[in-house]
Amino acid sequence: MFDLIIRNGHLMDPRCNLDKQADIGIKGRHIVDIGNLEGKECLQSVDAKGCLVVPGLIDFHAHAAYGISDFSMPADLVQIPSGVTSMVDAGSTGVTDFEAFYHRNIITSIMTVKSFLHVASEGQRTHLKYENPDPARYDLEKIKMLCETYKDNIIGLKLRQSRDIVGELGLKPLEGALLLGEEVGLRLSVHATDSPGDIRDTLSLLRPGDIFCHMYHQKGQTILDEKGNVLPEAWEARERGVLFELGHGAFNFSGKITKAAIEQGFLPDIISSDLSLLSAFKEPTYSFSYILSELLNLGIGLKDIITRCTDIPGRLMGMEQEGFLMAGGIADIAVFKIIDKEIHYIDRYHNQYEGNRLIKPQLTVKEGHIVYRQADYVSSLADKKEETRE
Repeated sequence: MFDLIIRNGHLMDPRCNLDKQADIGIKGRHIVDIGNLEGKECLQSVDAKGCLVVPGLIDFHAHAAYGISDFSMPADLVQIPSGVTSMVDAGSTGVTDFEAFYHRNIITSIMTVKSFLHVASEGQRTHLKYENPDPARYDLEKIKMLCETYKDNIIGLKLRQSRDIVGELGLKPLEGALLLGEEVGLRLSVHATDSPGDIRDTLSLLRPGDIFCHMYHQKGQTILDEKGNVLPEAWEARERGVLFELGHGAFNFSGKITKAAIEQGFLPDIISSDLSLLSAFKEPTYSFSYILSELLNLGIGLKDIITRCTDIPGRLMGMEQEGFLMAGGIADIAVFKIIDKEIHYIDRYHNQYEGNRLIKPQLTVKEGHIVYRQADYVSSLADKKEETRE
């Protein structure tokens, strides 16, 4: 007998090219069968007819150090209702408070949480004061120690290099952080809004595997030239393996830049939210599923969206299995309806655009347990009879 069957859903898992209607049978923490499970007994049944069933989503950039960083959010509370079952904290903490974050927040989370370690010792402790990005202040020995001790959790280093943060240091923090990355063998994620110098300088310094974050911002120089074309240097950086991340956030996403880049085929490698207490449940960001809806309305196809918040970030987190929705896999699953809804968007740069589709979360399953269910997404009477038949 199964513990849970999700019936009649449209299954989509780009990792293993799954794209069909089928049932999912779950026992304990694992998916044990996919196919036609009509007549199979279970303790609980969910009818997903008319719904999209996908791997639990991965938000590769949000802030989860609640109680340590003053703008970090209670991540389970915010993310799970959007179908997110795994996330990465994007450098909320540095060497001074990472271990407190690890023991207080990471190991107690329902979600799987990995981390980027901020190169500045104090991390992003408060939104009221910038961290010190001076590479002379990087604590190399402690960074090396933490990256070794927590090698199963720390997957990269983080630097914010906006002009108002680095000031007269210019590109020196980036150069120093890249040397740190070489020393500890980790990729670097660079918050690249209003970068000092020419944006081409930043792009040229990044190594294969490094991350150019907030790719669709509109502050200072952007990935578009004066004619609105994606910079040749951005295409070249992608060609040599630099990853481009959405990092939506409250202040770092432009619908205008996004639409122009999408029309030229320059999509994100990673779709992420940059959610925090500054943006969660607030316009223009609201939630991860709302961001996915916005991208759908701006022209990114559904399969491309799911790939960029399951398959690609999953590999960066070390999830190398052949697929997510397959027998033997951990039962991390999200169920959505795509509904018709007129939406008027206004981004932080005052660009306005329209949408007519909303990705509405229905159910989130983490390691076989239903951890979120939309209030009106309830079993039918027939399902209830089946659940109580024993």
